[in-house]
Amino acid sequence: MAATLFLGQVLKGRRGLYTVTNRLQDCVWLARNENQEKVVAKSVTHFRSQNERDILFRFQNRTPCIRPLIDELEDSTIPPTLILRYLDDDALRASNQQRLTRPEVKYVAKKVLEGLSVLHEEGFVHTDIKPSNVLVNYDHSDIRFADVQLADFGSTVHMDSLHAQRGDSIGTPIFRSPEAHLQMQWGPATDIWSFGAMAS
Repeated sequence: MAATLFLGQVLKGRRGLYTVTNRLQDCVWLARNENQEKVVAKSVTHFRSQNERDILFRFQNRTPCIRPLIDELEDSTIPPTLILRYLDDDALRASNQQRLTRPEVKYVAKKVLEGLSVLHEEGFVHTDIKPSNVLVNYDHSDIRFADVQLADFGSTVHMDSLHAQRGDSIGTPIFRSPEAHLQMQWGPATDIWSFGAMAS
């Protein structure tokens, strides 16, 4: 997929300006706001961008365990771009650098389940629970993490959606539930399976 943004580009949001400083992934960029604070610019030409925006607007104020949407771009000449909170790392890289202790696993697990409970209460399914979608900020206490937040809500749908009813393919194979592998109808329980696979 071709890059949608470029280094040094100034993005005009509804609430401020953001300068692109680094490319993190295909459509994910590091940027700085006017106060030189880091943010993430996610620019995707896809229904997933609008879907993630809608999910975040609906749920982000209900729990601190969901990475919030900070701003949106007003520029119609570039693909839809979300400005999201920046966190230091994800659980996959953090655990690869240093194995998580038992208290750290419990802390991360509790925060992930808190985020999922908010979605599941209304019948929504994240569909892609995995360590790289669990973001963390580091702390210098006994538990390495100050914040833990779920990310990547582009494919989050309601359990009554056609995607769930038809058993559309979702998630990452190693963390995918049996019903999702078999392309059977799935719901919130598929997230719990993925959570268990991630935590084990």
